[in-house]
Amino acid sequence: MMPRHPSLERIARERITAGKLPRICCDFIWGGYGRGDLCSLCDKPIRSSEVEFEVPEVADSAGAALKFHIACYAVWRLECAHGDAERSLNVEQVNT
Repeated sequence: MMPRHPSLERIARERITAGKLPRICCDFIWGGYGRGDLCSLCDKPIRSSEVEFEVPEVADSAGAALKFHIACYAVWRLECAHGDAERSLNVEQVNT
């Protein structure tokens, strides 16, 4: 089980709600060592000693692929899934 990161979870929810991060199910990601680029979730550099996950199919407002630390990527994906589940539940309640 992944440790919880409440502050990252809050940031992910806020950015998804504000449209700064997409709520998607990505088809694939690329992984490699960081090159100093900023993480799309926490805004901290991804150092060369850290693994970077890149979501190439989605670009941010500047046209760059989304890049994450491992933990930040996991939190973003969980928040996307959580929002999808909430929307499904809301649709079911409306249809009942």
